[in-house]
Formats: sequence, C-alpha cells, structure tokens
Amino acid sequence: MIRGEINEIKSLFDSIADQGIRRLAGCYVNGEKQKVKTFSVPFYEIPEEEMHKYLEIFRKTLSGTLGKNLLDMSFVDQGEEEESVGKGLLKKMLRSELEDESALEDFYNKVIGTYNYVGNYLILVIFQPYDVPVVTTDGVELDDASDEVYNYILCSICPMKLTKPGLGFDDDLAEIHTLKQVFAVELPETGFLYPAFNDRSADDTEILYSNKKADMLQDAFLEKVLGVPTELPAKEQKEGFKEFVSDVLGDEADFETVLSIQENLKETVHDIKTESPGGAVYFDKDTMRDVFERSGVSEERLQRFDRRFDDQFDMEQKFFADNVAPTRSLEVRNNNMVLRVNTKHTDIIEARIIDGKKCLVIEVTDDLTVNGVPVEG
Repeated sequence: MIRGEINEIKSLFDSIADQGIRRLAGCYVNGEKQKVKTFSVPFYEIPEEEMHKYLEIFRKTLSGTLGKNLLDMSFVDQGEEEESVGKGLLKKMLRSELEDESALEDFYNKVIGTYNYVGNYLILVIFQPYDVPVVTTDGVELDDASDEVYNYILCSICPMKLTKPGLGFDDDLAEIHTLKQVFAVELPETGFLYPAFNDRSADDTEILYSNKKADMLQDAFLEKVLGVPTELPAKEQKEGFKEFVSDVLGDEADFETVLSIQENLKETVHDIKTESPGGAVYFDKDTMRDVFERSGVSEERLQRFDRRFDDQFDMEQKFFADNVAPTRSLEVRNNNMVLRVNTKHTDIIEARIIDGKKCLVIEVTDDLTVNGVPVEG
C-alpha cells in the first residue's frame, strides 16, 4: 500500500460522523495469558465518549513510517486454504463480519499462544464496509459514485498499564482519597489491516502489518497466526547491510567506492520514487548488485557479492531503502571525530594524499562555525 491509500483508510477514523464501523470485538488478556473478558458489539451501541478513544487507537494502528512501522506482507502459499490459520482464518472472520464467535475465539487463542508480551493487553478487532468513492484523473472525489465496497477488518493489540497511585477528589464524599488504580488501555503496539487496500481495492493476497517497535516484529505471531513470512527488523537490516558491504568490498573498501555506493543508492531511491510515488522503496538483490556495479566494484568482488548475498540473506530478501541508504546525511566517523555531511552536498568532501598520508579534505566556506562560533575562511 502507498501512503495515500493508508491515509484514505485512516481518514475513516477522523470523526464519529464519518466512520462506518459495523462491529467491534475484543479480548482482554492478563499477565498470565488468561482471557479475562471477551466482547462483541455493534459499534453504534458504544457511548460517544468511548468511540473517540477507540477511533484514536485505530488511527494510531495505521500510523508510522512505511517500510519500518507499516509493512506490506504477502501470505505464505498454503495450498488449500485452511480456515484455522493465516489467510483462511482472517477470511472467515471477515466473511462473518465478526459475528462468528468460534472464529473469534480461535483467533484470540492463537494470538495469546504466540504474542510475545509481558503484562496485560487488549486485542481489538473491527469490521467495516467502505464504499470506495471514484476519484477522477484530476484527483476530484465523487461521493455519489462508487466502484466497489471494500470490506475489511482492522486489528489493534494494545498494552494495558496500571495507572499510577495518587490522591484524588471523591465527588460523592467531597473528600480527598487515594485514587483507585486500574488497568488503562494504551495506544497499540501491534496490528494489521486485512485485506490490503492496494490500488484502492481489496487485495486478499496481502495484509498491512503495523508495529510500533520496528526492531520487534513478533515473528511467532506473524508466522503462526497471520501466516506471513517474517522480515528482518530495521536494525538488523542496517547492521546486516553494513557487514555485507564490508565483506564484499574487502580491500576495495576505500572512501571513494563506499561514497559512490551511497550516492548510487540514493539516486536509485529517487528514480523509484519518481516512477512510483507514495510507496515504500525496497532494494532486492538485483537492484543492489546494479548499484555495486555502477559504483565501480570489480568483477571479482561482484562475484563475491552473489555468493555472499545468497549465504547471508534469503533469496527473496528485500531491504527497506531507509535502512541501508541514508537520504539526509552521510556520516564519517573514527575514534576522534564524527562528521555528518548533507547527502545533497557530498562533493564538499574528498580524499587526498597529503604528505604521504590519506586525508579527507573539506572546503572551508564563509558559513563555517566551531561550536556555534563563526570562523574566518
């Protein structure tokens, strides 16, 4: 899904008047992984004050950075669809509009058995039919025209934290007393949208997975409940890529080559975004190999690229561009300094041999400062 498609669904939660949620189901799970309470109600029956809180949770589920917090994930090929896991289970829940209690119980049990969280949490699921308006070629939305109804479920998994102890005013007694501690519902840490809303239409081959902590993807939950393969978290992608580049280049890892790789990665990101605006940018093996080749890496090292990639990563592995190609600044570091250069102006730094030593040379400009103090060029 591209950002515009995510924002279109997200906008359905902007106000009570605009939302068309049919049903809300949920399960409160305690720290011992026991179901404390389950419920399933028409959304219109919920008090208006509570509606606002729920809508905030659903908006937050679809918030974050594409490729880091919001990930498009495709279902593993399950052969004949099983209704007890993955796409089959989600489709069963969707088809019943969350009124199949056995499907909901099955889903809750699977989440509880796989979701890695210490403490109490709340599983929320909503069903909503969205009458997708037609958008003209010049971007005008026609409210009275529709191509399809997009039926979807959105799941939000929210931590529940004990409120802080303290004193408060008791209206009934008109006295100050110790406040009663309760478990409060916090904003979601994990969630998903099914089916995906690709090209402004239902795509049941994918889900949009939401994860607040980009470095904790809930592998067991993804694989055993949602039936999608796990991806490397952002931090592991970044560290794995750095290790990969260093290993492939070996003694060819001079300043110019590494800088050229970073510049070509940035150029590739720009080209992809120009061709397909609004979506997350990923690099696969072929794209990355092309970058290395354009950066002047030798044929011997390109052959090592092929072997090393296959050894270190899955053949279908894709890297989120922001994890491997910083778009804002280039960092040069050693034990004594850290230098950050705007990626638009990497030409101000170059490598030279001076007095027999390898040096980085930076142009002194009129706007140069040292600890904020302007200095003369």
